[in-house]
Amino acid sequence: MGYGRLQPSSDPGGSSFREDQPGHATSAPQPSSRSRKKLILLSVLSFALIIASAVSAVLLVGLKTRAVGPTIGHKPTQAISRTCSKTLYPNLCVSSLLNFPGSLTASEQDLVHISFNMTLQHFSRALYFTSGISYLQMDPHVRSAFDDCLELLDDSVDALSRSLGSVLLLPGGDINKREDVLTWLSAALTNHDTCSEGFEDLNGPVKDQVSDKLKDLSELVSNCLAIFSAGGESDDFSGVPIQNRRRRLLSSEEEEDDTWGENDDDDIAPRWVSRETRRLLSLPVPHIQADIIVSKDGTGTVKTIAEAIKKAPENSDRRTIIYVRAGRYEESNLKVGRKKRNLMFIGDGKGKTIITGGRNVFDKLTTFHTASFGK
Repeated sequence: MGYGRLQPSSDPGGSSFREDQPGHATSAPQPSSRSRKKLILLSVLSFALIIASAVSAVLLVGLKTRAVGPTIGHKPTQAISRTCSKTLYPNLCVSSLLNFPGSLTASEQDLVHISFNMTLQHFSRALYFTSGISYLQMDPHVRSAFDDCLELLDDSVDALSRSLGSVLLLPGGDINKREDVLTWLSAALTNHDTCSEGFEDLNGPVKDQVSDKLKDLSELVSNCLAIFSAGGESDDFSGVPIQNRRRRLLSSEEEEDDTWGENDDDDIAPRWVSRETRRLLSLPVPHIQADIIVSKDGTGTVKTIAEAIKKAPENSDRRTIIYVRAGRYEESNLKVGRKKRNLMFIGDGKGKTIITGGRNVFDKLTTFHTASFGK
């Protein structure tokens, strides 16, 4: 299986960039001051994650065994061989685990944790070094693809961090947490696909360098999926990120006709939708108490949806309801960031509340940047 791996371009410049190659540089504008500050922050955070993941792996295994020396020249243990036999990329699995501290004395259960740690470290390193070439001059299309990859790598680091945190808290195999981990891992694979697709029709040193930074990332996540799923009560996924258990669970629940109401056969919701959410979704719009009201005429809390998203709290455990009144809202690339959790958008109905945008690939943007409303 392949996940859209970036291939080396045919550009004679190769994968290394030299400042004496004026043919590759353009007069495109450099990143703004705000963007540079964000890139610096991303670099610092990713570097900190590299250190943290390495330290946690050493502590995890070190509590059980004494430290071992360098792994160069060592053969894989039975635990490593058995663990990697479940993956699509066993050779990469063995070599990557052997190079990680504590793997030679780790049990199969420990190797699950180590595989997450190791994969997180690779993604953090990729984010750190990719952000390091942001100073290069790029034409608008290349800059768009490059910015996509930075954002998607950052999202993947977050997904893997949350996965690792959940794996460490899964001694008994909480089914809900396991489903979350599978979803986060699949998201990291999808992010890699999207990053690769952005560079698909482009050539040059930026593509080559990003390709080099992303080497083996999708295979490492695929191995993580296989190792984790094989350690639970689920079927063996063998690293396949599609048709995951969450989707199968949703399908089976729909077959059970788990309806929202007792007498409405048209409304069907999966079992994981809470009773309170079902009740809320069944209410007429006038009966829903919104936290933020968007109205173009200024009679609401804000006039634009972008303002409403900005006004919503971050990392909230409480649902924030944003009601968008009837009207045509021409907004530029609305994004609901990771920290904007538990947001619910409601409108006045089809053909009444309309959201449009004008971005497209003819503006030298990637498809990833053209969505009118994205997360």
